Amino acid sequence: MKLRNQILGGTIILSLLSGGSVSAYASIQNLSTGKTGAQTYAQNHSAQNKETIAKIVDITNLRKGPGLEYEVVAKAKAGATYPIVGSKGEWYKVSLSSGGTAYVANWVVETIESNSSQSANNGQKPENVNQPSTDQDKAAIVNIVDTTNLRKGPGTDYEIVSKARAGESFLVVGIDGDWYQVTLPSGGTAYVANWVVNTGVSKQSGSKVYIYHTHNRESWKNVSGSTKGTSVDDPKVNITLVGKKLAENLQKKGISSIVEETDIAERLNEQKLSYTKAYSESRKAVDKAMKSNASLTYFFDIHRDADVPRNKTTVVINGKTYARIMFVIGDANPAHKENKKFAESLDALLNKKYPGISRGVLMKSAHQGNAEYNQSVSNGSLLLEFGGVNNTLEENLQTAEAFADVFAEFYKSIK
Repeated sequence: MKLRNQILGGTIILSLLSGGSVSAYASIQNLSTGKTGAQTYAQNHSAQNKETIAKIVDITNLRKGPGLEYEVVAKAKAGATYPIVGSKGEWYKVSLSSGGTAYVANWVVETIESNSSQSANNGQKPENVNQPSTDQDKAAIVNIVDTTNLRKGPGTDYEIVSKARAGESFLVVGIDGDWYQVTLPSGGTAYVANWVVNTGVSKQSGSKVYIYHTHNRESWKNVSGSTKGTSVDDPKVNITLVGKKLAENLQKKGISSIVEETDIAERLNEQKLSYTKAYSESRKAVDKAMKSNASLTYFFDIHRDADVPRNKTTVVINGKTYARIMFVIGDANPAHKENKKFAESLDALLNKKYPGISRGVLMKSAHQGNAEYNQSVSNGSLLLEFGGVNNTLEENLQTAEAFADVFAEFYKSIK
């Protein structure tokens, strides 16, 4: 495997070694020095009257032989230590307190020296392989280096199912030769070559959804503090309350979200920038969030539509009044077809469960507006218009609950 000896590449393998969702955040000192298991073992054994032991960095598997293809015989706990009795390639052969030997990969351990009289494994027994891990808060991810193809299978001869863009991150669920199997925001999985990505780890318990508002002061006629010209804005009672409601309801569904609180309108005023620069300013907030939260997959920029007649932006379902949602996709995004596919999936699910709540998917070109809308950050990036100026905050909050309900079903269906 081409990335195997890269430090972060080792992290990916660790995730699978440990059962996929087990912590992939191991110390890999031996790989960082460029030494093979045999070299490290030989060097450590040069000191007389010392015993070299392998200290487990994180929960991992002990195997019958020196390779991932060998049967798992036990799980080793973080902090457990095992005397090294041999080495083969990148694997240490260690003795078990229960008798016999097993193999552990050198990239998931630290090697230390101790007096040979020290008890092996700190008196601990390895865990039974069938016992579930309790450390499941991290998962391996790949970060796309440049625009590349995602394919149906592990090879360039397989059909292209999507394009991934530089900066995007995908959760790794498997490895086949030189290819990673990753999950897609729109559902299902695909394969990406390991030579076009960097690898890392992401907290599984971290946020998956990022909610922000490029036009954060958009409000409604019945409450707006500013109705000059075509502007219907308010510094406090505005669309951001809808984003917070959405995040609150996603949280109840078990989907952790981040709500951006940057006042984009204020940033524009401070820098004396025109309203047309709003997306450039909100992109800064998006980029910052992505750097701090590699687990983010879905990016929802929530707006409210303009002065559209109320009968077009409102629907009554089972006695409740909702502001209707419209998905806006910009074709200036090179991979806009993937974002459109995602939007269409949600559109169908929304109208199935809440008939008439979605107004559909609207494509916009460069002569109709920004046309990119920060959607190039991810195939899971959408611009959502919740109702219009003639709706009410209460109707939008109802819609936020409905959208959270439907998105949660979608999200769970592809996990």
